[in-house]
Amino acid sequence: MVQVLEEILLENNRRARNDLERRIRSGTGVREFKGRCGHVPDAPLPGETDDVAARMLRENTKPSALRDMVATIMEQASKIFERVQAKGKTDGMAMDSATEVSVLRDVIKECMIRHILKLVNEDNSGAARSGSHDAGLLATPQGFFGGDLENFGRETIRGLMEDGYAYEDDFLDDNTTRSVMQELEFLEFDGKLVDVQQQKMIGIRSDKIHWLTYEDLDREKQPGLETLMKKMISIPFELNKKCSLYLQASSTFQVACYSKTAYYKRHVDGGYEDTNNGRKITAVFYANDQWSESEGGQLRIYKRKLNPFQLEDLRARGEEVPDQTVNEVAEEIEPLAGRLVLFRSRDVPHEVLPTGRKRFAVSLWLMGPPGPGDMPDGHHAKT
Repeated sequence: MVQVLEEILLENNRRARNDLERRIRSGTGVREFKGRCGHVPDAPLPGETDDVAARMLRENTKPSALRDMVATIMEQASKIFERVQAKGKTDGMAMDSATEVSVLRDVIKECMIRHILKLVNEDNSGAARSGSHDAGLLATPQGFFGGDLENFGRETIRGLMEDGYAYEDDFLDDNTTRSVMQELEFLEFDGKLVDVQQQKMIGIRSDKIHWLTYEDLDREKQPGLETLMKKMISIPFELNKKCSLYLQASSTFQVACYSKTAYYKRHVDGGYEDTNNGRKITAVFYANDQWSESEGGQLRIYKRKLNPFQLEDLRARGEEVPDQTVNEVAEEIEPLAGRLVLFRSRDVPHEVLPTGRKRFAVSLWLMGPPGPGDMPDGHHAKT
C-alpha cells in the first residue's frame, strides 16, 4: 500500500503532491508556493537549501512515514468510499468497476493529504508551544529603538487587560492607510491570496489569505505596508512595557481578503495545554475605506472566557464557577479604515460576520507563555 500512496502523490505530473504543498504553505505561514506552469515547485530562495515547508513535505511523504500512516488512511478512505457507494446506489447511479477504482483513488488521495496536514499542524503547534517560552525571543522594551512605544492609550490597555479585547482608531494616518489598502488590493489582483482549503471544505471560513514577512516587502512598491508592519512590530514591546505579558517579537503577518458574502465562523486563535499553539495576543489592522454597518463584515467579539488560572483561583476560594458554555456577545466591531484591534488569542472567541463587500485585514499573532499578565486584576502599568 505504501507504493500506492507514492504513486498517487506523483501521478498526473505530481498534482497531489503539489496540492499538498500548497495547503501546507497556505496553512502554516511559510514561503508561498509558486509552481512553474503550475507543476514543479520553485527552487529554494537564494542561500537556502531547503525551506520549512519543503522539509515538512519531505519528512511526511518518505516511505517510512507513509508506512506509519497507511492503516489510518485506508480505514478513513474505506468508510468514506462505502458512504459514496451507498449514496450512488440510493440515487440510482451505481458505479462500474473502473469508476470505483478511480473514485477510491481520489478518496485515498484526499484522506492522505488531510492526514499529512493534520500531522504538520500538530508539529507546528508543538514547536510554537515550546517556542512561546523561549526567553531569547522576548520583546524587551529596553531593546527597542524604533519609537517611544506610546501607540495605545489608557483605555485600550485597560480593555485588553480586563475585558480581553480593545481597539485603537487612527493607528495610521489617512494617507498611509489608503496606501495600505491599494497595496492589499494589488496583492489580491496579483493572485497572491489563496483559500485555506482544509477549513473551507468543512465550512469554517471562506476568505483567502497570504503570509508576508517584513523582509518580503518591496520598500518602493509597498511603502504603506512597510509603515504598518514597522508599527505593528512594536506592539509586543509596548505591551510588555505596560502589561508585563512576556510577548515575543514577530514579523510574520497574515493578509486576509473576504470577498462578498465571505465569513469566518466562531473560533479562538489559541488555547491552553493540549491546544496551546503559542499565540497569546492577536492584533488585526483594517484599511477598508468608508465602511458602513449595513455592509456587515463586523468582527464579533464574545465575552472573555475564564482562563485556567482564574478558574483555579475561584475554586481555591470556594467561589462558584460561572457557566463557561454561555456564548455572550461583547461587541461587534466595524472593520473601519485605520482601526487596530487587540484581543487575547487564548481567551476571546470571535468570528467575522458575512461581509457585503470586499474586506481586508492584516493580522499579527504575538507569541507568549500562559500565565504572565493573564489575570485581569488591574495591576498593569498605567499609561
